[in-house]
Amino acid sequence: MRHPIAAGVGGAGGWRALTWAVELATHTGEQLILLHVCVPGSPLQRIAGQPTPAEVEVVDPALARAYATVRSRLGRDRTTLKICTGHASEELTETSAGARLLIIGDGEGGRTVRRVVRQAHCPVVVVRPIGRAAATPYPGHVVAGVDDSPASRSALEMAYAYAEQNRLPVAALHVSDRAAAAALLGDAVAPLARAYPLVPTRRSVLAGAVGDQLIHAGAGARLLVVGDKRRGVIGRARTGDVPLTVATEAPCPVAVVPLEQRDAR
Repeated sequence: MRHPIAAGVGGAGGWRALTWAVELATHTGEQLILLHVCVPGSPLQRIAGQPTPAEVEVVDPALARAYATVRSRLGRDRTTLKICTGHASEELTETSAGARLLIIGDGEGGRTVRRVVRQAHCPVVVVRPIGRAAATPYPGHVVAGVDDSPASRSALEMAYAYAEQNRLPVAALHVSDRAAAAALLGDAVAPLARAYPLVPTRRSVLAGAVGDQLIHAGAGARLLVVGDKRRGVIGRARTGDVPLTVATEAPCPVAVVPLEQRDAR
């Protein structure tokens, strides 16, 4: 049995995350958990847990309307609202342990985003508006950063699955100045291109700083997907924390796929 999708609701960017999550669940037929983390002393604290729509209506009509809309679209048996108190990053991380995918808003200042991306037990999608830029190299594409790591392979698989569900093309990018870069990219993409023959694919080798190139490529993209090797502090200091940089700075929704994941079937 597949684990559900989870979405952080409320706060800065939370409603965008909700919209994105509902669209995904509509395509996949999966269950959706809506997680609202309220501040201590909030009226919602009195109904923490899994309240009924009527209980939510009395305390927070806007949240109740959103919950009712999602239940109407997906069905009551596929929608759960959980209300809890505490630190948003901790509650979201805990929820990720039982989810196939965690979807969050871009947040105020990115503090919660940074903590969740670094600590989550499943892939995380950070939803923000698709930015408009003078240069949009891959408009409407699902862009995937590619290297030779297992995390990158998982990210590429997610990119193709999402592209197929939404009838979008994939842009597979490898940032390197090595002579074998094109061969590495081709070898990584070939199995996925065969598995998803209806998904158009563009392959590009780019030169420069990895984070900068991926952020630039995200302008106008529907989704940017990167793998996270979960390296230690020393490793990140040497080459930069590309997944975190992309998740907090790219002008489009970003999915970060960690190296270690549970079997989410």
